[in-house]
Amino acid sequence: MINLFDRYHQGQYQEVYDELLSRQEINESEVYNEALLIMQDLMRRVRYNIEHIIAHLYDMRYQFGKGGFWANFADEEKHGKYAIFQPPTPETQRQVRLLEQLAGPLPLSLICWYEEVGSVNLIGLFPSQEREYGSILDPLYVDSIEAVLQIVTTLKQFDLWEDDPQVILAPDRYHKYGYSGAGAYTIQLPCSAIDAPLLGEPHHTTFVNYLRICMRWGGFPGLEQECRLSKDELTFLTSGLLPF
Repeated sequence: MINLFDRYHQGQYQEVYDELLSRQEINESEVYNEALLIMQDLMRRVRYNIEHIIAHLYDMRYQFGKGGFWANFADEEKHGKYAIFQPPTPETQRQVRLLEQLAGPLPLSLICWYEEVGSVNLIGLFPSQEREYGSILDPLYVDSIEAVLQIVTTLKQFDLWEDDPQVILAPDRYHKYGYSGAGAYTIQLPCSAIDAPLLGEPHHTTFVNYLRICMRWGGFPGLEQECRLSKDELTFLTSGLLPF
């Protein structure tokens, strides 16, 4: 019988993911080791795609940071805390364990995101586009483990965590550009499954499936509703990306 890991590498990406997602508890499952290997590989593919997209965006003269909600912050803070891409550090695994101690079990997808990808911030504008279009783009943004730990720690200090235990991953499409929005993109905790719903995001799907949508649209899932890029531009932006 072909195992899940082999099936995944034969191209059954969605099928294997769906099968693992159907298991409510993955930590104590007999397929945990396979699930971990699959999710690690999946997130390595996501990282490759993100780095590929960023390179293409530079070629397209995309204006990283333009119109973003931190536009008035000092340059040092803007380029540190809100960097375009930050890979994991030697401290990441320890920070993930600390987050689990504070918030309970994390979905395997989020653990592997932090340990294999890190954080990403594609907020900005294409040339000649106005700030108002940014909220339509809804660029891929996932906050760092450091930022998440800070938020969870603060919520627990003020006894606000237990009432609504959600880890905030990103501002919504409006707040990314400094407008009042409907609420952040979050994941409900604790969660012992392989993946979890990304709450607040318009597609109403899981974190991994959200990443798939992002890659399909070159890092800008909002383009699914209104795409002002030409067909050639979108093809260039998404060319060479790995399936996962």
